[in-house]
Amino acid sequence: MSKLVLASGSAIRRRLLEEAGLAIDALPVPLDEDALRETLDTQGMNARGLALELARAKARLLFDLRSMPDGAYVLAADQILELDGQIFAKPANIEQARHHLTILRGRTHALHTAVTLYRDGAELWSHVETPRVSVRRFSDAFLERYLEEEGEAILSCVGCYRVEGRGIQLMDAIDGAFDAVLGLPRIAVLEALRQYGVLES
Repeated sequence: MSKLVLASGSAIRRRLLEEAGLAIDALPVPLDEDALRETLDTQGMNARGLALELARAKARLLFDLRSMPDGAYVLAADQILELDGQIFAKPANIEQARHHLTILRGRTHALHTAVTLYRDGAELWSHVETPRVSVRRFSDAFLERYLEEEGEAILSCVGCYRVEGRGIQLMDAIDGAFDAVLGLPRIAVLEALRQYGVLES
């Protein structure tokens, strides 16, 4: 097993790390995000805090479920979309995706992207970045074609878009790190990995 383990089944997060030259193992974590989000939401936690707690829960769960080698580092991330104080979960189906995108159309939302680094079951570092994404006023015809072409692939995306692909056509502007929109703020992550000796400084 690699020295660094990504607690995620996200292909894009894995790709971002591998493209940066990191050798990693990626292990999906069976976290019931909806149930945990409900619990944390009733405690009055804000969206940034919620994103971070979800990332932490993934890291802790991986240590609980898997026998990790001594000294292994676990990286976990999560993302919460917030618009005018409302938190959006991943859509359950295409109809819900259509509804979400109709609400996001012509408006600017925040993507709270949280990441945490654990070693031997204890948190070493955490970070939250919040890029702001402006969605253009796309036509209904565009929306229907977009949903047809993207299909169920967007159901795994909190904003119903894959900005690394066709989803970029929904955008007017992105204020913040593009990597954070993708789901992993690499500059901050790489600095943390250097700080803790995973990468050479």
